[in-house]
Amino acid sequence: MTIRETLTCAATILAAALLVGCSAEDATLAQADHEHGGGEAITIWTDRVELFFEYPPMIAGAPGEPWAVHLTDLSTFQPVIEGELTLELDGPDGRHTFVADAPARAGIYTPAPGLPMSGMYDLVMVLRGPQVEDEIFVGPIQVFASEEDLPHLEEPEAVGIAFLKEQQWPIDFATAEAEQGEVTGGFEVTGEVTHAPDALVEITAPVAGILGFDRNQSAPAEGARVRAGQVLVSLSPVEGEDTYAQLRARADRLAREVARLERLVAAEAVPARRLEESRHDLAVAQAQLEALGAGEQDGYTLTLRSPIDGTVTRREFVLGQRVDAGAHLLTVMDARRLLVRFHVPASRSGALARLTGATFSPEGSDAVIRADRVVAVGSVLDPVRRTVPVTVEVDNREALLKAGMLVTGRLLAGDGETGVVVPSEAIRDEDGLLVAYVQIGGETFERRAVEVGVTDGQWTVVRDGVRRGERVVTRGAYSIKLSSLNTSEISDHGHPH
Repeated sequence: MTIRETLTCAATILAAALLVGCSAEDATLAQADHEHGGGEAITIWTDRVELFFEYPPMIAGAPGEPWAVHLTDLSTFQPVIEGELTLELDGPDGRHTFVADAPARAGIYTPAPGLPMSGMYDLVMVLRGPQVEDEIFVGPIQVFASEEDLPHLEEPEAVGIAFLKEQQWPIDFATAEAEQGEVTGGFEVTGEVTHAPDALVEITAPVAGILGFDRNQSAPAEGARVRAGQVLVSLSPVEGEDTYAQLRARADRLAREVARLERLVAAEAVPARRLEESRHDLAVAQAQLEALGAGEQDGYTLTLRSPIDGTVTRREFVLGQRVDAGAHLLTVMDARRLLVRFHVPASRSGALARLTGATFSPEGSDAVIRADRVVAVGSVLDPVRRTVPVTVEVDNREALLKAGMLVTGRLLAGDGETGVVVPSEAIRDEDGLLVAYVQIGGETFERRAVEVGVTDGQWTVVRDGVRRGERVVTRGAYSIKLSSLNTSEISDHGHPH
Protein backbone atom coordinates (compact mmCIF):
# COMPACT_ATOMS: atom_id res chain seq x y z
CA MET A 1 0.00 0.00 0.00
CA THR A 2 1.44 3.38 -0.99
CA ILE A 3 1.89 6.41 1.28
CA ARG A 4 -0.87 8.18 -0.64
CA GLU A 5 -3.41 5.41 0.03
CA THR A 6 -2.39 5.08 3.66
CA LEU A 7 -2.82 8.80 4.34
CA THR A 8 -6.16 8.81 2.55
CA CYS A 9 -7.53 5.84 4.47
CA ALA A 10 -6.41 7.22 7.82
CA ALA A 11 -8.06 10.56 7.11
CA THR A 12 -11.19 8.69 6.03
CA ILE A 13 -11.60 6.92 9.37
CA LEU A 14 -10.75 9.93 11.52
CA ALA A 15 -13.03 12.31 9.59
CA ALA A 16 -15.75 9.68 8.94
CA ALA A 17 -15.78 10.59 5.24
CA LEU A 18 -16.91 7.57 3.25
CA LEU A 19 -14.48 7.57 0.35
CA VAL A 20 -14.84 4.31 -1.57
CA GLY A 21 -11.64 2.34 -2.17
CA CYS A 22 -10.06 1.97 1.35
CA SER A 23 -10.76 -1.34 3.10
CA ALA A 24 -11.01 -1.86 6.89
CA GLU A 25 -7.68 -3.71 6.78
CA ASP A 26 -6.06 -0.75 4.99
CA ALA A 27 -7.43 1.63 7.61
CA THR A 28 -6.00 -0.46 10.46
CA LEU A 29 -2.59 -0.45 8.79
CA ALA A 30 -2.90 3.29 8.26
CA GLN A 31 -3.38 3.91 12.00
CA ALA A 32 -0.48 1.64 12.86
CA ASP A 33 1.90 3.13 10.29
CA HIS A 34 1.17 6.77 11.06
CA GLU A 35 1.42 7.16 14.80
CA HIS A 36 4.16 9.63 13.91
CA GLY A 37 4.00 12.54 11.48
CA GLY A 38 6.70 14.41 9.62
CA GLY A 39 5.34 14.27 6.08
CA GLU A 40 3.28 17.00 4.50
CA ALA A 41 0.93 17.91 1.64
CA ILE A 42 1.92 21.05 -0.30
CA THR A 43 0.15 23.00 -3.07
CA ILE A 44 1.85 25.66 -5.18
CA TRP A 45 0.53 27.55 -8.20
CA THR A 46 2.79 29.16 -10.77
CA ASP A 47 1.84 30.91 -13.99
CA ARG A 48 2.09 27.58 -15.85
CA VAL A 49 1.39 24.67 -13.54
CA GLU A 50 -0.29 23.62 -10.33
CA LEU A 51 1.93 21.48 -8.12
CA PHE A 52 0.29 19.35 -5.46
CA PHE A 53 2.42 16.74 -3.72
CA GLU A 54 2.48 14.62 -0.60
CA TYR A 55 5.62 13.14 0.86
CA PRO A 56 6.19 10.72 3.77
CA PRO A 57 8.35 11.42 6.85
CA MET A 58 12.00 11.52 5.80
CA ILE A 59 14.68 9.92 8.01
CA ALA A 60 18.39 10.45 7.37
CA GLY A 61 20.06 7.42 5.81
CA ALA A 62 16.80 5.51 5.34
CA PRO A 63 15.72 4.30 1.88
CA GLY A 64 13.51 6.83 0.10
CA GLU A 65 9.77 6.17 -0.08
CA PRO A 66 7.72 7.24 -3.12
CA TRP A 67 6.30 10.75 -3.19
CA ALA A 68 2.98 11.50 -4.93
CA VAL A 69 3.69 14.56 -7.09
CA HIS A 70 0.67 15.82 -9.05
CA LEU A 71 1.26 18.32 -11.87
CA THR A 72 -1.54 20.09 -13.71
CA ASP A 73 -1.05 22.16 -16.87
CA LEU A 74 -2.87 25.42 -16.07
CA SER A 75 -3.36 26.27 -19.75
CA THR A 76 -5.79 23.35 -20.04
CA PHE A 77 -6.24 22.13 -16.41
CA GLN A 78 -5.28 18.70 -17.69
CA PRO A 79 -2.62 16.41 -16.17
CA VAL A 80 0.98 16.66 -17.32
CA ILE A 81 1.42 13.44 -19.30
CA GLU A 82 5.02 13.77 -20.50
CA GLY A 83 8.25 15.36 -19.43
CA GLU A 84 11.10 14.92 -16.99
CA LEU A 85 10.80 16.03 -13.36
CA THR A 86 13.97 16.86 -11.41
CA LEU A 87 14.07 17.34 -7.61
CA GLU A 88 16.95 19.51 -6.41
CA LEU A 89 17.48 19.47 -2.62
CA ASP A 90 20.10 21.83 -1.14
CA GLY A 91 21.00 21.00 2.45
CA PRO A 92 23.80 20.89 5.02
CA ASP A 93 25.81 18.40 2.93
CA GLY A 94 25.35 20.07 -0.46
CA ARG A 95 22.97 19.47 -3.35
CA HIS A 96 21.21 16.18 -4.08
CA THR A 97 19.39 15.59 -7.38
CA PHE A 98 16.69 13.02 -8.12
CA VAL A 99 15.16 12.57 -11.57
CA ALA A 100 11.85 11.05 -12.65
CA ASP A 101 12.05 10.52 -16.40
CA ALA A 102 8.28 10.43 -16.91
CA PRO A 103 5.06 10.35 -14.88
CA ALA A 104 4.13 6.97 -13.43
CA ARG A 105 0.54 7.75 -14.42
CA ALA A 106 -1.02 10.72 -16.16
CA GLY A 107 -0.24 13.75 -14.00
CA ILE A 108 1.52 11.81 -11.20
CA TYR A 109 5.27 11.46 -10.67
CA THR A 110 6.56 9.13 -7.96
CA PRO A 111 10.22 9.96 -7.16
CA ALA A 112 11.65 8.35 -4.01
CA PRO A 113 14.42 10.64 -2.72
CA GLY A 114 16.56 9.52 0.20
CA LEU A 115 18.96 11.88 2.02
CA PRO A 116 22.00 10.97 4.14
CA MET A 117 21.96 13.77 6.72
CA SER A 118 19.31 15.31 8.93
CA GLY A 119 18.42 18.99 8.65
CA MET A 120 16.49 21.38 6.46
CA TYR A 121 16.75 21.07 2.67
CA ASP A 122 15.55 23.70 0.20
CA LEU A 123 13.58 22.01 -2.57
CA VAL A 124 13.27 23.13 -6.18
CA MET A 125 11.34 21.09 -8.75
CA VAL A 126 12.23 21.50 -12.44
CA LEU A 127 9.81 20.24 -15.10
CA ARG A 128 11.09 19.91 -18.67
CA GLY A 129 9.03 18.50 -21.51
CA PRO A 130 7.12 19.23 -24.72
CA GLN A 131 3.84 19.87 -22.91
CA VAL A 132 5.02 22.48 -20.38
CA GLU A 133 8.23 23.63 -18.73
CA ASP A 134 8.59 25.31 -15.35
CA GLU A 135 10.87 25.77 -12.35
CA ILE A 136 9.06 25.63 -9.01
CA PHE A 137 10.60 26.89 -5.78
CA VAL A 138 9.02 24.77 -3.04
CA GLY A 139 10.93 25.74 0.09
CA PRO A 140 12.25 23.83 3.11
CA ILE A 141 11.83 20.07 3.57
CA GLN A 142 12.85 18.59 6.95
CA VAL A 143 14.84 15.36 7.26
CA PHE A 144 14.78 13.80 10.75
CA ALA A 145 17.73 12.04 12.40
CA SER A 146 15.69 9.00 13.52
CA GLU A 147 12.15 7.73 13.98
CA GLU A 148 12.25 8.88 17.59
CA ASP A 149 12.54 12.48 16.37
CA LEU A 150 9.35 12.30 14.32
CA PRO A 151 6.52 14.47 15.68
CA HIS A 152 3.42 12.78 17.05
CA LEU A 153 0.63 12.42 14.51
CA GLU A 154 -2.35 14.37 15.81
CA GLU A 155 -5.87 13.54 14.77
CA PRO A 156 -6.62 15.69 11.70
CA GLU A 157 -9.66 17.90 11.59
CA ALA A 158 -12.08 17.52 8.73
CA VAL A 159 -11.54 20.69 6.69
CA GLY A 160 -13.17 21.58 3.39
CA ILE A 161 -14.54 19.45 0.58
CA ALA A 162 -12.37 16.64 -0.79
CA PHE A 163 -12.30 16.59 -4.58
CA LEU A 164 -9.43 14.51 -5.91
CA LYS A 165 -7.23 15.19 -8.91
CA GLU A 166 -8.62 12.04 -10.51
CA GLN A 167 -12.03 13.72 -10.26
CA GLN A 168 -10.84 17.13 -11.49
CA TRP A 169 -8.89 16.02 -14.56
CA PRO A 170 -11.67 14.15 -16.47
CA ILE A 171 -14.26 16.96 -16.23
CA ASP A 172 -14.50 20.52 -17.57
CA PHE A 173 -12.67 22.11 -14.66
CA ALA A 174 -10.81 25.42 -14.15
CA THR A 175 -9.83 27.87 -11.44
CA ALA A 176 -8.72 31.51 -11.48
CA GLU A 177 -6.87 33.73 -9.06
CA ALA A 178 -8.73 36.51 -7.26
CA GLU A 179 -7.02 39.77 -8.18
CA GLN A 180 -7.08 43.42 -7.23
CA GLY A 181 -8.81 45.41 -9.93
CA GLU A 182 -11.51 47.82 -10.98
CA VAL A 183 -14.84 46.91 -12.54
CA THR A 184 -17.09 49.34 -14.38
CA GLY A 185 -20.81 48.99 -13.84
CA GLY A 186 -23.48 49.10 -16.50
CA PHE A 187 -26.91 47.85 -17.50
CA GLU A 188 -28.28 44.85 -19.36
CA VAL A 189 -29.14 45.02 -23.06
CA THR A 190 -29.87 42.75 -26.01
CA GLY A 191 -28.61 42.98 -29.56
CA GLU A 192 -27.47 41.16 -32.67
CA VAL A 193 -24.20 40.52 -34.47
CA THR A 194 -23.71 42.06 -37.91
CA HIS A 195 -20.88 42.58 -40.37
CA ALA A 196 -18.79 45.73 -40.75
CA PRO A 197 -19.83 47.87 -43.75
CA ASP A 198 -16.50 47.36 -45.54
CA ALA A 199 -16.29 43.64 -44.73
CA LEU A 200 -19.04 42.33 -47.06
CA VAL A 201 -18.85 42.34 -50.86
CA GLU A 202 -21.20 41.00 -53.53
CA ILE A 203 -19.53 39.59 -56.64
CA THR A 204 -21.84 40.13 -59.64
CA ALA A 205 -21.52 39.58 -63.38
CA PRO A 206 -20.63 42.97 -64.93
CA VAL A 207 -21.67 41.72 -68.38
CA ALA A 208 -23.67 38.83 -69.75
CA GLY A 209 -21.63 35.70 -70.24
CA ILE A 210 -21.11 32.00 -69.69
CA LEU A 211 -19.36 30.45 -66.69
CA GLY A 212 -17.38 27.85 -68.64
CA PHE A 213 -16.96 24.44 -67.03
CA ASP A 214 -13.24 24.10 -67.72
CA ARG A 215 -12.37 27.57 -66.47
CA ASN A 216 -14.37 27.44 -63.19
CA GLN A 217 -13.80 24.00 -61.70
CA SER A 218 -11.64 25.60 -58.99
CA ALA A 219 -14.20 28.30 -58.14
CA PRO A 220 -14.54 28.49 -54.31
CA ALA A 221 -17.50 26.84 -52.60
CA GLU A 222 -19.47 28.22 -49.68
CA GLY A 223 -17.30 28.33 -46.57
CA ALA A 224 -14.02 28.56 -48.49
CA ARG A 225 -11.41 31.11 -47.39
CA VAL A 226 -10.24 33.50 -50.13
CA ARG A 227 -7.53 36.15 -50.28
CA ALA A 228 -7.69 39.66 -51.73
CA GLY A 229 -6.85 39.42 -55.44
CA GLN A 230 -7.63 35.70 -55.67
CA VAL A 231 -9.46 34.56 -58.81
CA LEU A 232 -13.06 33.64 -58.03
CA VAL A 233 -14.72 32.99 -61.41
CA SER A 234 -13.95 33.39 -65.12
CA LEU A 235 -16.72 34.77 -67.31
CA SER A 236 -16.76 34.24 -71.09
CA PRO A 237 -18.77 37.18 -72.54
CA VAL A 238 -21.50 36.49 -75.11
CA GLU A 239 -22.31 38.48 -78.27
CA GLY A 240 -24.06 41.81 -78.11
CA GLU A 241 -23.38 45.49 -78.19
CA ASP A 242 -20.68 46.79 -75.85
CA THR A 243 -19.72 43.29 -74.73
CA TYR A 244 -16.53 42.78 -72.80
CA ALA A 245 -14.84 41.12 -75.77
CA GLN A 246 -15.63 44.11 -78.01
CA LEU A 247 -14.30 46.55 -75.38
CA ARG A 248 -11.12 44.51 -74.98
CA ALA A 249 -10.63 44.36 -78.77
CA ARG A 250 -11.17 48.13 -79.09
CA ALA A 251 -8.73 48.86 -76.25
CA ASP A 252 -6.09 46.62 -77.81
CA ARG A 253 -6.60 48.27 -81.20
CA LEU A 254 -6.32 51.76 -79.72
CA ALA A 255 -3.18 50.78 -77.81
CA ARG A 256 -1.54 49.72 -81.08
CA GLU A 257 -2.73 52.92 -82.78
CA VAL A 258 -1.26 55.10 -80.02
CA ALA A 259 2.08 53.28 -80.29
CA ARG A 260 2.09 53.80 -84.12
CA LEU A 261 1.18 57.49 -83.87
CA GLU A 262 3.89 58.09 -81.27
CA ARG A 263 6.47 56.91 -83.81
CA LEU A 264 4.94 59.04 -86.60
CA VAL A 265 4.74 62.16 -84.44
CA ALA A 266 8.36 61.68 -83.45
CA ALA A 267 9.21 61.61 -87.19
CA GLU A 268 6.94 64.67 -87.78
CA ALA A 269 4.91 62.61 -90.25
CA VAL A 270 1.50 63.33 -88.65
CA PRO A 271 0.19 66.17 -86.52
CA ALA A 272 0.33 65.71 -82.71
CA ARG A 273 -3.43 66.32 -82.49
CA ARG A 274 -4.16 62.84 -83.89
CA LEU A 275 -2.00 61.25 -81.18
CA GLU A 276 -3.85 63.19 -78.43
CA GLU A 277 -7.23 62.06 -79.80
CA SER A 278 -6.12 58.40 -79.89
CA ARG A 279 -4.77 58.59 -76.35
CA HIS A 280 -8.08 60.02 -75.19
CA ASP A 281 -10.05 57.21 -76.87
CA LEU A 282 -7.70 54.61 -75.32
CA ALA A 283 -8.18 56.12 -71.85
CA VAL A 284 -11.98 55.90 -72.26
CA ALA A 285 -11.81 52.25 -73.33
CA GLN A 286 -9.51 51.35 -70.44
CA ALA A 287 -11.83 53.12 -67.98
CA GLN A 288 -14.73 51.03 -69.29
CA LEU A 289 -12.71 47.84 -68.78
CA GLU A 290 -11.76 48.90 -65.25
CA ALA A 291 -15.42 49.51 -64.48
CA LEU A 292 -16.04 45.86 -65.38
CA GLY A 293 -13.24 44.75 -63.08
CA ALA A 294 -10.86 43.75 -65.84
CA GLY A 295 -7.13 44.02 -65.41
CA GLU A 296 -4.25 44.20 -67.85
CA GLN A 297 -3.57 40.47 -67.34
CA ASP A 298 -7.07 39.50 -68.52
CA GLY A 299 -7.59 38.37 -72.09
CA TYR A 300 -10.94 38.05 -73.80
CA THR A 301 -12.31 36.07 -70.84
CA LEU A 302 -13.22 38.29 -67.90
CA THR A 303 -11.66 37.21 -64.59
CA LEU A 304 -13.44 38.27 -61.38
CA ARG A 305 -11.28 38.52 -58.24
CA SER A 306 -12.00 38.96 -54.55
CA PRO A 307 -11.42 42.54 -53.37
CA ILE A 308 -10.95 41.47 -49.72
CA ASP A 309 -9.70 38.62 -47.56
CA GLY A 310 -12.66 36.67 -46.29
CA THR A 311 -14.95 33.65 -46.52
CA VAL A 312 -17.44 32.79 -49.25
CA THR A 313 -20.82 32.90 -47.56
CA ARG A 314 -23.05 32.43 -50.66
CA ARG A 315 -22.54 30.91 -54.11
CA GLU A 316 -25.38 31.21 -56.60
CA PHE A 317 -24.20 29.73 -59.89
CA VAL A 318 -23.47 26.35 -61.41
CA LEU A 319 -20.73 25.49 -63.87
CA GLY A 320 -21.66 26.12 -67.50
CA GLN A 321 -24.47 28.52 -66.58
CA ARG A 322 -25.28 31.55 -68.74
CA VAL A 323 -25.79 34.65 -66.61
CA ASP A 324 -27.09 38.13 -67.39
CA ALA A 325 -25.33 41.34 -66.53
CA GLY A 326 -25.85 42.10 -62.83
CA ALA A 327 -26.49 38.48 -61.82
CA HIS A 328 -25.26 37.67 -58.31
CA LEU A 329 -22.47 35.09 -58.27
CA LEU A 330 -20.75 35.08 -54.84
CA THR A 331 -20.79 36.83 -51.48
CA VAL A 332 -17.52 37.25 -49.60
CA MET A 333 -17.40 38.39 -45.96
CA ASP A 334 -14.45 39.13 -43.69
CA ALA A 335 -15.69 37.86 -40.31
CA ARG A 336 -12.50 38.64 -38.39
CA ARG A 337 -14.03 41.96 -37.40
CA LEU A 338 -17.74 42.17 -36.61
CA LEU A 339 -20.15 44.68 -35.17
CA VAL A 340 -22.72 44.16 -32.41
CA ARG A 341 -25.73 46.47 -32.47
CA PHE A 342 -27.42 46.82 -29.08
CA HIS A 343 -30.91 48.18 -28.45
CA VAL A 344 -30.86 50.53 -25.44
CA PRO A 345 -34.22 51.34 -23.78
CA ALA A 346 -35.12 55.01 -23.88
CA SER A 347 -35.03 55.08 -20.07
CA ARG A 348 -31.28 54.34 -20.22
CA SER A 349 -30.40 56.85 -22.92
CA GLY A 350 -29.06 59.31 -20.35
CA ALA A 351 -26.15 56.96 -19.56
CA LEU A 352 -24.95 56.70 -23.16
CA ALA A 353 -22.63 59.70 -22.86
CA ARG A 354 -20.38 57.68 -20.52
CA LEU A 355 -20.10 54.42 -22.46
CA THR A 356 -16.73 52.66 -22.33
CA GLY A 357 -17.55 49.34 -23.97
CA ALA A 358 -19.65 46.22 -23.58
CA THR A 359 -19.57 42.59 -22.49
CA PHE A 360 -21.94 40.03 -23.95
CA SER A 361 -22.64 36.35 -24.58
CA PRO A 362 -23.95 34.97 -27.89
CA GLU A 363 -26.99 32.72 -27.95
CA GLY A 364 -26.26 29.14 -26.94
CA SER A 365 -22.98 29.99 -25.24
CA ASP A 366 -21.77 30.91 -21.76
CA ALA A 367 -18.62 32.58 -23.12
CA VAL A 368 -18.30 36.25 -22.16
CA ILE A 369 -16.84 38.49 -24.88
CA ARG A 370 -15.60 42.01 -24.27
CA ALA A 371 -15.70 44.89 -26.75
CA ASP A 372 -13.91 48.12 -25.85
CA ARG A 373 -14.50 50.13 -29.02
CA VAL A 374 -17.82 51.97 -29.30
CA VAL A 375 -18.36 52.66 -33.02
CA ALA A 376 -21.59 54.65 -32.94
CA VAL A 377 -24.30 55.84 -30.58
CA GLY A 378 -27.63 56.59 -32.23
CA SER A 379 -29.14 60.04 -31.99
CA VAL A 380 -32.68 59.04 -32.99
CA LEU A 381 -35.10 56.83 -31.05
CA ASP A 382 -36.56 53.87 -32.90
CA PRO A 383 -40.29 54.69 -32.93
CA VAL A 384 -41.35 51.03 -32.83
CA ARG A 385 -38.89 49.51 -30.35
CA ARG A 386 -38.50 52.74 -28.33
CA THR A 387 -34.77 52.06 -28.20
CA VAL A 388 -31.54 53.82 -29.15
CA PRO A 389 -29.02 51.80 -31.24
CA VAL A 390 -25.47 51.47 -29.93
CA THR A 391 -22.85 49.72 -32.07
CA VAL A 392 -19.56 48.25 -30.84
CA GLU A 393 -16.74 46.57 -32.77
CA VAL A 394 -15.58 43.07 -31.87
CA ASP A 395 -12.35 41.25 -32.67
CA ASN A 396 -13.56 37.89 -34.02
CA ARG A 397 -10.28 36.27 -35.06
CA GLU A 398 -11.14 33.23 -32.93
CA ALA A 399 -14.41 32.84 -34.90
CA LEU A 400 -16.64 32.69 -31.82
CA LEU A 401 -19.34 34.83 -33.46
CA LYS A 402 -21.45 34.52 -36.61
CA ALA A 403 -23.23 37.41 -38.29
CA GLY A 404 -26.92 37.22 -37.42
CA MET A 405 -26.45 35.84 -33.89
CA LEU A 406 -28.49 37.32 -31.06
CA VAL A 407 -26.63 38.36 -27.91
CA THR A 408 -27.38 39.38 -24.34
CA GLY A 409 -24.95 41.52 -22.41
CA ARG A 410 -24.14 44.70 -20.57
CA LEU A 411 -23.17 48.15 -21.77
CA LEU A 412 -20.44 49.49 -19.51
CA ALA A 413 -21.08 52.98 -18.23
CA GLY A 414 -20.70 54.98 -15.05
CA ASP A 415 -18.21 54.84 -12.22
CA GLY A 416 -16.21 51.73 -11.40
CA GLU A 417 -15.54 49.93 -8.11
CA THR A 418 -12.08 48.87 -6.99
CA GLY A 419 -11.50 45.75 -4.92
CA VAL A 420 -10.94 42.01 -5.13
CA VAL A 421 -12.28 40.83 -8.50
CA VAL A 422 -13.02 37.32 -9.76
CA PRO A 423 -14.44 35.99 -13.05
CA SER A 424 -18.21 36.29 -12.92
CA GLU A 425 -18.70 32.57 -13.63
CA ALA A 426 -17.12 31.85 -10.22
CA ILE A 427 -20.17 33.35 -8.48
CA ARG A 428 -23.04 30.87 -8.12
CA ASP A 429 -26.60 31.42 -6.93
CA GLU A 430 -27.53 28.43 -4.76
CA ASP A 431 -31.08 28.75 -3.46
CA GLY A 432 -30.82 32.54 -3.29
CA LEU A 433 -27.39 32.54 -1.63
CA LEU A 434 -24.42 33.79 -3.63
CA VAL A 435 -21.45 31.45 -3.11
CA ALA A 436 -18.00 30.76 -4.50
CA TYR A 437 -15.97 27.57 -4.29
CA VAL A 438 -12.41 28.36 -3.18
CA GLN A 439 -9.52 25.93 -3.70
CA ILE A 440 -7.53 25.88 -0.45
CA GLY A 441 -5.35 22.92 -1.46
CA GLY A 442 -4.69 20.68 -4.42
CA GLU A 443 -7.65 18.44 -3.56
CA THR A 444 -9.50 20.52 -0.96
CA PHE A 445 -12.16 23.19 -1.51
CA GLU A 446 -14.37 25.45 0.58
CA ARG A 447 -17.87 26.68 -0.18
CA ARG A 448 -18.14 30.31 0.93
CA ALA A 449 -20.96 32.79 0.99
CA VAL A 450 -19.88 35.99 -0.74
CA GLU A 451 -20.96 39.60 -0.86
CA VAL A 452 -20.58 41.02 -4.34
CA GLY A 453 -20.32 44.53 -5.70
CA VAL A 454 -20.23 45.89 -9.24
CA THR A 455 -20.13 43.43 -12.16
CA ASP A 456 -19.56 43.97 -15.86
CA GLY A 457 -20.64 40.45 -16.81
CA GLN A 458 -17.04 39.29 -17.17
CA TRP A 459 -15.59 40.32 -13.78
CA THR A 460 -17.29 40.82 -10.43
CA VAL A 461 -16.09 42.66 -7.33
CA VAL A 462 -16.22 40.46 -4.21
CA ARG A 463 -16.53 42.64 -1.11
CA ASP A 464 -16.43 39.74 1.35
CA GLY A 465 -15.81 35.99 1.23
CA VAL A 466 -12.74 35.75 -1.02
CA ARG A 467 -9.31 37.23 -0.41
CA ARG A 468 -6.83 38.48 -2.98
CA GLY A 469 -4.56 35.69 -4.21
CA GLU A 470 -7.00 32.86 -3.45
CA ARG A 471 -8.17 30.64 -6.31
CA VAL A 472 -11.85 30.33 -7.14
CA VAL A 473 -13.47 27.60 -9.23
CA THR A 474 -14.76 28.92 -12.55
CA ARG A 475 -15.73 25.56 -14.13
CA GLY A 476 -16.70 22.36 -12.34
CA ALA A 477 -18.23 23.90 -9.22
CA TYR A 478 -21.37 21.77 -9.53
CA SER A 479 -19.31 18.57 -9.36
CA ILE A 480 -17.63 19.84 -6.19
CA LYS A 481 -21.05 20.60 -4.71
CA LEU A 482 -22.18 17.04 -5.44
CA SER A 483 -19.01 15.72 -3.85
CA SER A 484 -19.75 17.73 -0.71
CA LEU A 485 -23.20 16.15 -0.54
CA ASN A 486 -21.69 12.65 -0.94
CA THR A 487 -24.19 11.88 -3.70
CA SER A 488 -23.98 9.05 -6.17
CA GLU A 489 -23.79 11.58 -9.00
CA ILE A 490 -20.01 11.61 -8.47
CA SER A 491 -19.29 8.11 -9.65
CA ASP A 492 -15.60 7.70 -8.67
CA HIS A 493 -14.82 8.49 -5.05
CA GLY A 494 -11.87 6.12 -4.87
CA HIS A 495 -8.30 7.29 -4.79
CA PRO A 496 -6.09 5.14 -6.99
CA HIS A 497 -2.72 6.60 -5.96
